[in-house]
Amino acid sequence: MKSSYLTNLILLAIVIALLWLSQREQAPEEEAATLSTLETEDIELIQIAREGKVNLRLERQQSQWILTAPFNARANPTRVNLLLSLLKAPVHGEFQPMDEAALQQFGLSDPEVILSMNNEQFAFGGVESISENRYVLHQGMIFLVQDDVTPLLTASAGSFVDNRLIAETNRLNRLSLPSTLDSDDRINLSLQDGQWQSDNVELSADAMKMLADSWQHAYAMQVRYLNDMALSRLQEPQVKLWLADHSEPVQLLMRQNGDTLQLINPALRLQYDFPLAMLSQLLPSPPTP
Repeated sequence: MKSSYLTNLILLAIVIALLWLSQREQAPEEEAATLSTLETEDIELIQIAREGKVNLRLERQQSQWILTAPFNARANPTRVNLLLSLLKAPVHGEFQPMDEAALQQFGLSDPEVILSMNNEQFAFGGVESISENRYVLHQGMIFLVQDDVTPLLTASAGSFVDNRLIAETNRLNRLSLPSTLDSDDRINLSLQDGQWQSDNVELSADAMKMLADSWQHAYAMQVRYLNDMALSRLQEPQVKLWLADHSEPVQLLMRQNGDTLQLINPALRLQYDFPLAMLSQLLPSPPTP
């Protein structure tokens, strides 16, 4: 009897000890070091200096990022956020360079790319051979960080332009389109009391909505900036898009080039490239015989 009682006491003590251990507050883990203490929401200016390539400048304007050099265009928010993610990139090693030879050893004596955010600079050097992490010089220290942004830093200026044909904040409320790519016949649609209406009786309500939605959400594979020569060779735009709170329409030239559908905004000097299959979504389907 005493033996059974003693065993129960021991088991009770073990249960109490385990309960205490499970409820004991864990010591807070030390936060991993990051490349910068800057907060992404505080960044108003991003500049990219690239050896042998045009420099880039992006500015935050009224909560929207704008590419302001080498030309003006809405910036691609996904790519801007990728640049900003560098600030919180985990650091896998850091040390202070002792002399110019140390900078040269890590590809930082004459860096090919320097990224600036507000007033802080990040110079990109070589890659560590084993981990393939990048050497980055920042505020007199060399940091070893996982490299997710270098391919973007060396990309064309067009890669930083928003791929959306219509800004996410703008709403389409009227369209004027050719019936086919080579036709002079036009089809007009307008949004009235929340419903799309058309002067083409062949278009059903669903077809009109799908057509308008395709223009509203059109997202290009890539965007190019047109030089003066390319701009001078353009034909007249065939497409007009009216946006809410805008008195003048957006005028676009639509053309086919091989397997690519091109939509060109001459006013912005931008060419948006889509797969040719997108043509059937952006122009009315021919009436069924």
